[in-house]
Parts: sequence; structure tokens; C-alpha cells
Amino acid sequence: MKKNIHVLLLVTAATMMIISCSSGSVNIDDAKHDEINADDSVYDYNTLLKAQTRLLKDFSWPRMYELDLNDDGTAEKFLAIEGYSRGMDYALFSKKNKKWIMIPCNAPVPSGHLGIEKLDNKNQGWHDFVAYQPSGREGILESYYSWNGKQYILKEQKEVNN
Repeated sequence: MKKNIHVLLLVTAATMMIISCSSGSVNIDDAKHDEINADDSVYDYNTLLKAQTRLLKDFSWPRMYELDLNDDGTAEKFLAIEGYSRGMDYALFSKKNKKWIMIPCNAPVPSGHLGIEKLDNKNQGWHDFVAYQPSGREGILESYYSWNGKQYILKEQKEVNN
């Protein structure tokens, strides 16, 4: 029962994040992300990091990935927000003024043990990235994200065979 309540809380928080990401309530206009407002974040980075230990303890997938998506010398962090049989969904954070701020996405970033890769293509100073996850049908699901000036947009999702 206690485990089910924790999972329900995590799913509720993830749903709130997805709704917020879809609205694009946090704005980032350039690589220095001058317009990020910490008050607009759905998740607090430190609270989420602490909650992972308790809420995601039954999952073996990586709880964090780090990639410097805006080439500022500080890696952005993908923190796991929800676990399931093939992997996890991740929220994206960037550091501004010593605080971690959630970066909006129009869809959760699905991955797991296959990882997330920064791509060479850039939009307004931010690199595209691809998240890899087992498809469940003996293939790999590739999810391609691109920056549109306000949020990361899931541009394409396709399954490739191993």
C-alpha cells in the first residue's frame, strides 16, 4: 500500500510537469537562458533528487543523465521522474545563478539504460538530442528533441531494429 501511494505521488507530479511543459510556461531565449524564472518550475531540482531514492528504489535504470546542451561548460541534467518496465521518463534541468531550473519539453523524455545523446545540430544555441529506449518489440525507440526558442519539442519518434 505504501509503495502504491509513492508511485501515485510520483505519477501525479509527472503529470503536472507534462502539463506545465506543454504550456511552455518557462521561457529560455538564448544559450545564457536569461529569461528563466525559478518560480515557474514545476519541479524543484533538489527535492526531486532526494525523492528519487525513495520513490524510484525498485528501478535499476539510471536516475540521471548529464549533457551540456548549450555549450556553456555546465552540463544540463536529466532527472528521472517516473519508472516503468522499459525505462524512465526524465525532466530536464539547467543551472542559472547557482540554481537548477526545469527546462520545458512538450513530451516527457523517455530513456533508460540506452541513454541520451547530444546531437551536432543546434537551434538558438541549444543542441538537439536523442533519447534511446528499448521498444518492447526487439527494437530501439529513438526520440528526437529540438529547441524551438521556448521549449524542447519532440520532433520525431521512431523504432529501429537491433
